[in-house]
Amino acid sequence: MDARLPNQLLPEARPERDEYRAMLSVAETEARQLLEASAVQRACQAYLWSLPLVGLAQWQHDARRAFGARDIDVVAYESSEDHRGILTADVSMTYIVGLPDLARTGALVVEYPSGASAGVILDFWQEPLEYLGGGGPDTGAGGTYLVAGPGQHPIAHVTDFVVRSPTMNVAIAFRTFEEDPARANAFVDHFNIRPFARKVLAEPMRLLRPEGRHWSQVPPRGLDYWKRLAEIVRREVSPERDLTMLALLESLGVSRNRAFDPGPYQRRVLEEGALLGEEMARALAFHGPPDSAPYRADSRWREVVRFPPLRADTSPHAFDGRAAFCYQSVAISTALMDTARGTHHVCLAARLDAQDHALNGSNSYILRVPRHPPVKHFWSLTIYDADLRTPIDNGTSVAARSSDHPLLYNADGSVDLFVGARPRRGWERNWITTPPGSRWFAYLRLNEPLDAFFTHEFALPDFQLFDESNHRAT
Repeated sequence: MDARLPNQLLPEARPERDEYRAMLSVAETEARQLLEASAVQRACQAYLWSLPLVGLAQWQHDARRAFGARDIDVVAYESSEDHRGILTADVSMTYIVGLPDLARTGALVVEYPSGASAGVILDFWQEPLEYLGGGGPDTGAGGTYLVAGPGQHPIAHVTDFVVRSPTMNVAIAFRTFEEDPARANAFVDHFNIRPFARKVLAEPMRLLRPEGRHWSQVPPRGLDYWKRLAEIVRREVSPERDLTMLALLESLGVSRNRAFDPGPYQRRVLEEGALLGEEMARALAFHGPPDSAPYRADSRWREVVRFPPLRADTSPHAFDGRAAFCYQSVAISTALMDTARGTHHVCLAARLDAQDHALNGSNSYILRVPRHPPVKHFWSLTIYDADLRTPIDNGTSVAARSSDHPLLYNADGSVDLFVGARPRRGWERNWITTPPGSRWFAYLRLNEPLDAFFTHEFALPDFQLFDESNHRAT
């Protein structure tokens, strides 16, 4: 058997030898390009897969960095500036959030007060483990919850309820619905988190506030995205369903066992994968899967639907639905589309005007909300920056208008809301300003929607360009 290489078999005097070498060189170049394209595709899919995990990991990281939050501390996000760090935050609500690492604290006891509230305990894939308050097993009467991570075996019957998490890191979040400020403050004061192993702490839980310090929960971009992912996968327990994806990430330098230190080739692949992956996530979030439809055939409004638990969902769009939701939102609301719980709400999102143009901060728009929207309590319109997906930073503290506000109404009971460069004269209380040249989108929230929403009888008009000079839509 001749052990020489193929090109060594060619006679020295034949011109085909150089041609054959050229063919080999082209084939090798094409193969390398294909392999790099395959690596970028892996990175794109890893980006979509990891969005819920990175969303909470970034929140945990920045709460520690900016506020000095410990594992048993919680942070109250109250002001418009606080909310600008949270993906599509409901600016009318105060969020109180803790993000402990159970590997460091051991099992935790959550002492949850009685009163009007909604809370949730999430794993770090943003899947609900248990509801708290009126929607949970305590039914608003309060109680104690024992939260245990993988491999932690708490003693039974020492708390009212036991919550077992498949991840070591969890999110514990709630918001109070008490209308009396004194009762709301008392509720927050009686909330507590403590390690199960120690009933008396030298340093008890602290309630922290941002107090103007800059922070952001929004997943970072470029290599910083993969740095955050690499950091959390090293600290987390990996479910069996994710082992294949984690094996693919090993070749890209994102490892459960090694520090994140990608080489030049890996950096190039990861940067391109993060860029293209975000564009894919944006397309899913803003336009929906290929077979999705708007809320109504005559409308640009789309319903924001929370994703079902991936561990139990086998529908064709489970993976895409999770990426779409977690690109534009964080920490599944305990109320979103939860019709059995009594405090549910729904969201409609608009990113285009009536002429199918992207909503532009340099323009002025009018939105007419019909009289008697199908809602039991209140509705609100919030404007978000299209790039950051956070409440728009317009130089004011007003990123939303609500039926709870003292709005001006038309004679027929409808209400005109103005978004953009300028409102109708005299209607400033119905106006949300937008920075010139910005791109934005809107959420309309209905708190406890009525049947007309679910039957799609609710005909919410699209945004129309508004000509202030003649007080009419164009």
